[in-house]
Amino acid sequence: MEFTYKEIQEILAQKHRIAHANQTAFRGRIQHMQRLGFPTGVNTGKGKRVSYTWRELLLMALAFEYLEIGSTPDRSIAEIIKIEDMLLAGLSKVILATEQPDGSDQSKHFLFAELSALLTLKAEDSWHQQCKILSFADITEILSVDGNDAYRSPYAIVDLRQFLGGIFTSVLDICGLNNQIIAKDIKSWATRQLSIEL
Repeated sequence: MEFTYKEIQEILAQKHRIAHANQTAFRGRIQHMQRLGFPTGVNTGKGKRVSYTWRELLLMALAFEYLEIGSTPDRSIAEIIKIEDMLLAGLSKVILATEQPDGSDQSKHFLFAELSALLTLKAEDSWHQQCKILSFADITEILSVDGNDAYRSPYAIVDLRQFLGGIFTSVLDICGLNNQIIAKDIKSWATRQLSIEL
């Protein structure tokens, strides 16, 4: 499945409930990311038609999720580019996850990210890179009374199931496709993505 720039803009705007009067400002934020070379591989220059895939949509959606939490564009993009493969593999696993027969949920679907706005000002070798995809049990341990010293603030936790649900709902509305077609296509993309990781 491929998306046009207009569809990407509309999908992201709908997901984040951007008011109609603020569409131009929102488009400016997308263009700012493009000027920063994000997502990599699709900046072909002005006037050239670009088609976006699930990869670009999900990476841009993650960047806007980080902005929604309060991160800066530079910090969000630096984080995503540095660990893009891990993020795409994690999203793919969430997309392909199946419910356990006993109803238990041990899957890893919480994105735990350090989004300090000052991180890009530090020497890169001192970055703590606290970005992981964790299970509910891991989150419970972090938030327990004793805590877990391996995870220090500032950090953000994103439920990737909710994140993906919002993206899929917006894709359905904007692209007008059947949900079975979208589900089949995104699962096919996720399977290919994980095979690249192997």
